[in-house]
Amino acid sequence: MAGKVISIEIGYSLTRVCEVDYKAKSHRVYRRFTMPTPEGVINDGMLRATPEYIEAFKKELAGSKMAAKQVMFTITSGKIASREVMVPLVKENRIADVVVANASEYFPVDLSQYELAYNILGIVGEEKGSQQYKLLVMAAPQTLLDGYYELAKALNLELAAIDYAGNSIFQVAKDKAAHETCLVVKIDERSTLVMAVQNSMLTFTRNVSYGVDDAIQTIMESTRWANTDTVVDAMDAMSLNDCTVFPEIIEALEPLAGGISRVVDYYASHNTDAPVEKIYITGIGADIKGMVDFLSKEIGYAVEPLRQVEGWNLEKSFRTQFYGGYVACVGAAAAPLGFKKDEKKKSKGKAKDGAASDSKGGFNGAPIAYTILALGIVAGVALAAVSVLRFMEAERQNMELRARNSSLEAIIPIYNEYVATQTSYNLVQAMYSVTENRNEELVEFLEELEDKLPANVHVVNFTSNLDGIAINMNVSTKSEAAVAIEQLRTFNSLYPASVTVNSIVENVDEESGTVSVNFSVAAIYRDVHDRPEELEAEEAQESTQE
Repeated sequence: MAGKVISIEIGYSLTRVCEVDYKAKSHRVYRRFTMPTPEGVINDGMLRATPEYIEAFKKELAGSKMAAKQVMFTITSGKIASREVMVPLVKENRIADVVVANASEYFPVDLSQYELAYNILGIVGEEKGSQQYKLLVMAAPQTLLDGYYELAKALNLELAAIDYAGNSIFQVAKDKAAHETCLVVKIDERSTLVMAVQNSMLTFTRNVSYGVDDAIQTIMESTRWANTDTVVDAMDAMSLNDCTVFPEIIEALEPLAGGISRVVDYYASHNTDAPVEKIYITGIGADIKGMVDFLSKEIGYAVEPLRQVEGWNLEKSFRTQFYGGYVACVGAAAAPLGFKKDEKKKSKGKAKDGAASDSKGGFNGAPIAYTILALGIVAGVALAAVSVLRFMEAERQNMELRARNSSLEAIIPIYNEYVATQTSYNLVQAMYSVTENRNEELVEFLEELEDKLPANVHVVNFTSNLDGIAINMNVSTKSEAAVAIEQLRTFNSLYPASVTVNSIVENVDEESGTVSVNFSVAAIYRDVHDRPEELEAEEAQESTQE
C-alpha cells in the first residue's frame, strides 16, 4: 500500500493542508484543514515562518490527527524561472542529464544557487530520426526552497518533495483534457495561473498578477454580512452567497477577469489550429459562488469548476465541502517535479597530532615563535619605508597640480558659460520630449497598416489617441481575422501583448447568404523611445556592415 504524505500549499491569506496517498494510482484524501496565513509569512513564494505560525501549525496538525511523517509543498512564485527547450529524444531516465548539461544555456545565472526540474510538454517532429522532446525546464533559487525545508524541520517532518503549483494542477487536469484542448485557471489570493492542456499534455503557462484578495477584503469590510472579520469567514460567506451581483465585488474582480481574458485571447490567436473547447477554474477563486457565471460573461467562453475528475474522487473525499483550494495539494502528491534543497555533505577535517606539545617531550614551538616575530619586525620596517616613498610622491604630484590649476583659472568663465548653455539646451530637449507622441507618426502607421494588413481586410473605423489605437474591421472568416491580429502584433509602434480583441461578431446577409466577420481590436502604443529588440539588432547589423 502506498505511503501517505502531508501536502501543503501556503497562500497569502490561507494555508491549505491535506493528508493524501503519495505517488499512488488512487488519490484518496484522508484528512485536511485550512488555517490563516499571517501577514508577511509568504511573499511571492518566499516563506518566512514565524514562531507563532509554526506553533499554530503544530496545534492544527495535532488536532487533525494526521499520522504521516513525510511532508511536501506546492508553491507558486515568480522567482521560479522557466524555459521551453528542445532536447534529443533520449531515454527518459537520461533527460535529466541532458537538462543539467545544457542548463547554463537556458539560465545565464550561477546555477550552483538553483535547483532544476522539468516537465515533458510533448514530442516534436514526425520522422523518427528527427524527433525531439519539448520540455518546460524550471529553476528554483535555493533561497526560495530554504524556507520550506526549515518549516518541515520545525514541524519534525521529513521533506519528501517541493512541487510547482502548475505541475500539481496539471496532474489533476490532464485526464480531464485527454481528448480536448482546455485552459485550466488556478485563481489564488494575489495571482492566477493560466495553463493550456491539450490531449493530456501541458502546452502553455502564463501568470496573471491578480487574484481574489481585493474581493475578500471588500467582503471583510462590508456591512452586508455579519461575522466576516477573518479571511476564512469571508471565504465561507462568498462560498455560500452569490456576491458577484454586487457592484463593489464586480469592481474588485474586474482586473482579474481582464487579466485572464487577455491571456485567453493571446493563446487563442497563437493556437488557431487547437481552439479552446472549455475553461476550467480551480483554486480558492473557484469556491466563490457566482464566479463561473461572472467569468463566462467577462471572457466570452464556457467556464466550469474543475470537478468530477475521473480517478480522483475529489467530491467524494470532500463530500459537501468546497475543495477548489485543495486541488493543488492533492495533485502535488501524484507526480511532483521534485524541487528539493540540495544538502551537500561537508567533509570534516580531523585534528592532526603534534600540533601541541606537553612537558613530556615532543614538539617545542618557541623557536618558530621567535622566527615569526623577527620576520614581522622586518616586514614592518619594509612597509614603513614604502609608505614614506609614497607620501613623497604624493607631495610632488600635489605641487604640480596646484601649478596647473593656477594656469587654468582663465578658462573658468568660458566653462561656466558652457554649463549654462548646456543646461538651457537640456531644458528645451526635456520640454520637447514631453510633447512627443506616436500620433506624430500617424501617417507612417497608416502606411504600415496598408502594407501589412491582408487585402481582404476592410477597415470600418479607426481611432487613435496618445495611449493607443482602436480599429473596427470586416473580413470574410475568423481565420482571416486571426491573420490580421497577428499582423498587428508585428507593428513596431505597438506592444504585441497589448493587441487584444474587444469583440467579434459573425454576420450573415439574409438575401445573398454572404458571411462576414466584424471585429474590434485595441492596442497600446509603445513609448516613443521604446524600440523592439529585433529592430535594434537589425539596425546594428546594418550599421556594422556599412
